[in-house]
Amino acid sequence: MAKYIDYHAKLPPMPPEAVTMMQDVMRSGKADEFGVKAVNAFMSSSGQAWCLTEAPSADAVCKSHQAKGITLEVGDVHEVQSVV
Repeated sequence: MAKYIDYHAKLPPMPPEAVTMMQDVMRSGKADEFGVKAVNAFMSSSGQAWCLTEAPSADAVCKSHQAKGITLEVGDVHEVQSVV
């Protein structure tokens, strides 16, 4: 399955429970109803974030985020390939 990284210029602060839930989802290794599997997420102290996922398409990544209440445009989703 293809890997995608997406970018969020500014996310609102996340309560600790939301971070824990996000970690649990990633550790489970299960795909959601859109076929998107969260692999990792990276957050800066200034509110920027990047999400690494495995998904059938960039559109599926957007739908997965939107289902969680996070707006994401297809132009902010990029297919990537590992170098190792």
